[in-house]
Amino acid sequence: MIASESSYINIHTHHKPGTNELVVRNAYLKLNATQLSELPYMVSVGLHPWHINKYNLTTCTDLLMDVVNLSNVFAVGEIGIDRAIDVPISTQMQYFEAQLNIARAVQKPVIIHAVKSYSDLMPFLKKTKVPFIFHGFTGNIQQAKEMLKYNAYLSFGKILFEEKYQEVLAQIPNDRFLLETDSAKISINQIYDLAAKAKAIEVDELKSLVFNTFAAITK
Repeated sequence: MIASESSYINIHTHHKPGTNELVVRNAYLKLNATQLSELPYMVSVGLHPWHINKYNLTTCTDLLMDVVNLSNVFAVGEIGIDRAIDVPISTQMQYFEAQLNIARAVQKPVIIHAVKSYSDLMPFLKKTKVPFIFHGFTGNIQQAKEMLKYNAYLSFGKILFEEKYQEVLAQIPNDRFLLETDSAKISINQIYDLAAKAKAIEVDELKSLVFNTFAAITK
């Protein structure tokens, strides 16, 4: 599907697209180049911090390099740092930086998984020109403002069912947020309805805003 101002753009999901939905589906590193190229939608590829024990660092980067230049690979991700799991932060940092370097080399965005680790990722954000899309953003407005000084985009999902996060989204500039479903069993339409409420605009206007942001990232 080609994105348009009438599309529901779902920047991070684990599901296939629905009606009038353009998705970036998380593909991990499970599929080879032929399998990925045959998918009729965009994907992100990368080694999630939860899965670091599946591959050594060389295998991880080799697998990523094999597929990252495919035309339907929109981003490297989801990659990041998760302080809630039992993997040493030093190891997570190694894998994150290696994958980030590949994203830099091919000039593609990174979709970031961050749990209790926004401060860990700020040094990378400050020195990196490729867009950082913080998926499932759950920070406060002070953290958001610090990230937005750099090349960051904040993606909101089911957290918008909580009113305090609608209040955070209301303060995010219109060209710096995106929307997602992640793994939740909800429709992107529902997320758009919540985001439109937060922004006090109609859904059609919201679609246009998100489309323009998505288009700016893909240039």
